[in-house]
Amino acid sequence: MLCMVVRAASPALLRVIVLGALLIYCTTLVMYGRPTVFTCTARVWLREVGFCLTYGALMLKTWRISVIFQVRSAKAVKISDMYLLRRIGVIVGVACVLLAIRTLVAPPAVIVGRTKDDLKAYLCNTDWWDHSFTTLEVIFLVWGIRLCIMVRKAPSEFNESRFISMAIYNEFLLSVFLNISM
Repeated sequence: MLCMVVRAASPALLRVIVLGALLIYCTTLVMYGRPTVFTCTARVWLREVGFCLTYGALMLKTWRISVIFQVRSAKAVKISDMYLLRRIGVIVGVACVLLAIRTLVAPPAVIVGRTKDDLKAYLCNTDWWDHSFTTLEVIFLVWGIRLCIMVRKAPSEFNESRFISMAIYNEFLLSVFLNISM
């Protein structure tokens, strides 16, 4: 039974999700010390590539479920993991091109901020590039929410789509909340 569950969950996509989550969490390690131009750049790259890997895989798994359960013909639809991995590659490729342009045109800078106690705090500067990437993430997550709504009643052997939906909703709400509060 456990083997069937793992096979149904697409191990290749699970590895992509774990790799993406690892990259996202590495941003914390990179930003542990005093920020430099390198660490500020690494933070942006790790966050965006990690986001694309993690949520790209989650949303493409949900997309596959929506396509399979919305087909009206008698012919079975088969979307392979390799097909989804190629699509994830395209998503990450587009993100890397945008990140390269961002890094070349306007590399992240370190600024000196002040705390309430008038102490110096070294921070990575945020500019319209960061807001643009956040906007693209929110658009991507809105597409994910649309997919979740489409598959919410789809019969699933192991009901994976419900948990993917919860992950997408949580990321969407946290992204909106954190960006409004900052």
